[in-house]
Amino acid sequence: MQSLNVAKNTIKRLSNELIYFIVLVKIILFHSFTDTTFSSGVFSTTVGFLLLFYAFSFSFQNKWRLLYSLLVNLLLSIVLLSNTLYLDYFSSPITISTLYQTTNLSGLEESIFYLFRFIYSLYFIDLFILSFIFMNPSFLYHKSPSIIKRFIPLFIVGAISISLKPVKLLYIDHIANPIQTYDSLDLVVQYGLIGHHAIDAYSHIRDANFSLSIDDRKRIKQHLNQKPVIHMKSEYAGIGKDKNLIMIQVESLQQFVLNKEVNGQVITPTLNKLLKNSIIFPNFYAQTIGGNSSDAEFLTQTSLFPLKMGSVFFRYPSNTYHSIGSYLKKEGYTTLAVHADEKTFWNRNLMYPSLGFDDYISIEQFPQQEIIGMGVGDKEMFTETAKVLGKQSKPFYSFIVTLSNHMPYQLPHNQKSLSMPDSLNSTLLGDYFQTVRYTDEALNKFIESLKKQGLLNDSIIVIYGDHNGIFHRDKSLLEQWLQKDISTEEWYRTFATVPFLIYNPSIKKTINYSMGGQIDIFPTLGSIMDLKPEHLSNALGDSLINNPQDSVIIPNGGYVETPLTISRTTVKEGLSDKQQHLLEISNFIIKGDYFKKK
Repeated sequence: MQSLNVAKNTIKRLSNELIYFIVLVKIILFHSFTDTTFSSGVFSTTVGFLLLFYAFSFSFQNKWRLLYSLLVNLLLSIVLLSNTLYLDYFSSPITISTLYQTTNLSGLEESIFYLFRFIYSLYFIDLFILSFIFMNPSFLYHKSPSIIKRFIPLFIVGAISISLKPVKLLYIDHIANPIQTYDSLDLVVQYGLIGHHAIDAYSHIRDANFSLSIDDRKRIKQHLNQKPVIHMKSEYAGIGKDKNLIMIQVESLQQFVLNKEVNGQVITPTLNKLLKNSIIFPNFYAQTIGGNSSDAEFLTQTSLFPLKMGSVFFRYPSNTYHSIGSYLKKEGYTTLAVHADEKTFWNRNLMYPSLGFDDYISIEQFPQQEIIGMGVGDKEMFTETAKVLGKQSKPFYSFIVTLSNHMPYQLPHNQKSLSMPDSLNSTLLGDYFQTVRYTDEALNKFIESLKKQGLLNDSIIVIYGDHNGIFHRDKSLLEQWLQKDISTEEWYRTFATVPFLIYNPSIKKTINYSMGGQIDIFPTLGSIMDLKPEHLSNALGDSLINNPQDSVIIPNGGYVETPLTISRTTVKEGLSDKQQHLLEISNFIIKGDYFKKK
């Protein structure tokens, strides 16, 4: 009995310490779940922050001290789970900038539920047990702690532990700025999740007061002046002059589904037909970062890279941008954007005017007779949009964003057109094929309606995918379907590409093998739509028709964990100093609102 009392008293004395030890175990689990390295820097930084939290617990007495520690445990558990789910989907941790995007959570419940794994409940099980035990009055340890003897030593040791990693990088590895060297995912690997959030908070406060210095402006101007002039001469130069431009961004569409069959059925019959009268770019990649679909819109409309953290649509919606819409308006075009979700989704209602769109049709303007997933189904969206375009003043520029092919790729049974083999039935890949086919059928309705209204011949139609829908982590599903192994290089060359095609009935099928990305769409359309060369002088991309490229940048944080340089011969991790400089110039242009008239 005496030994039992001793054990009970020991647990009472160590109950507060036990909470922080459990939190440390949870953080180790986080790195295991997310496949991020638990490095020495992560350990020292994490232990340092936990010691600081522990030190502040001695500001409280008795049960309030335990309550404070349990609250710390709860908050960190929520942070761990949220970041685990976010990393699962976006390959990057949460930042303060992404918190601006919480309005986007509406309609994403199915995607979040799909990503949740039962093992993630380990983040919270201890809270139920500890709360029940520690909050029992008979359990409380009533000896008052000494704040001076406990707080000050713990705070000092914690602060030293936190500083070990940056000191090592600064004085041993000779890295000039051990904080700005890394992006958000690298920060998690170098400093741990708590360290990442602390640095992110510091960076956000610093960016809130950001303004371009005279030297910054000189660097941007010098870079833009050094860009080679985009020559407008080609066999396709001016074929879109005075024609309507219809640009369609297709949700989660990847190139590998084109001209493919499943169980003897064609997956994309409409797109396959359009390819016969299109300029096709098979080596084309998404370049989104933290803003996902909105990043794709920003890239294609402005030929600027997205922000390293957060979405431009949320952080800088009122900036001045040079865009396709703004220049076509100067040529007498009317401009219209269409997306069948809530008008505030991705802050589009505020951003689209800055991108040159006079009108914006969202879910509120649709009959809403067909709701699929997050909004109006693509078939209703395209049917109603075709009616609107028939009444639109000519020439017009219409930018259309589809929605139905969105994870977790769930369709009503009566909308499924493909008969799946047992091996694909009710799998992520099988469901993906179903929604791709549904969107393809919706596109067919749209094309047929344009033809009936006499708009097809007088329109240039541009179609591209916004980002991947099947990720590298799902590679085994593709290997099983194709019955072959897929190497990492083959994945990036064949399966990670997204479609980009420029269609008109008068175009003879042309395959352009230039390496390109979404940042190149605006300048590529420049000569086709007969834009003036000076209109493209502020574009950071290149015309894939006039100035074919040998490599393309894939920034990280958008569906790849490490930035990639993909050339005709190699797939290489990391970016050159020149490429890093390009991304930095783009960030400075956005954050400093460089194009705003002073």
